[in-house]
Amino acid sequence: MVGAGALAPHVAHAHSAARPSVDRILVWNRTPARAEAVVAGLKADGLNAAVATDLDQAVSEADIISCVTMSDTPLVKGALLRPGAHLDLIGAYMTTLREADDEAMQRGTIFVDTRRGMEGAGDLAQPVASGILGWDAVTADMFDLAQARHPGRISEDEITIYKNVGGAHLDLFTVAALMATHNATAP
Repeated sequence: MVGAGALAPHVAHAHSAARPSVDRILVWNRTPARAEAVVAGLKADGLNAAVATDLDQAVSEADIISCVTMSDTPLVKGALLRPGAHLDLIGAYMTTLREADDEAMQRGTIFVDTRRGMEGAGDLAQPVASGILGWDAVTADMFDLAQARHPGRISEDEITIYKNVGGAHLDLFTVAALMATHNATAP
């Protein structure tokens, strides 16, 4: 986890639930005390979590990197991504914000939640504006994946990137699904 804001524990739990093979979660934040607080909460929930003190080292060892920040400078260096790594870029939703560098965006197969509004996401808009990428670098969106118009990851060594462009409709769907799950399990 890169970032220790309010969404960080939810993203960690989501990955752990969807991928039972996740056996360790590292949390890095510019403010170590905030990373420590998230780690304490994850541990209290029964997850194996620790603070990452060196972001570059953690990125180079990770299978999944999830960024939930408001950074205006790239935090994840593409040169450090392992073959087969997956990179979530959930924060940095304005054109002036950025979570990953140009090399990361060039090395990975890019997926988005929705193509609508992707021009406003800094991790996409900045490399397109500089000519590093074209908009056609976005391989598929969630609609393509859900309707099997794209298979998703094609090989074990493929680096995949999910850029959350954001949309209130997707937040509403998520809340509805969480409420349904909560209500189904409530005593």
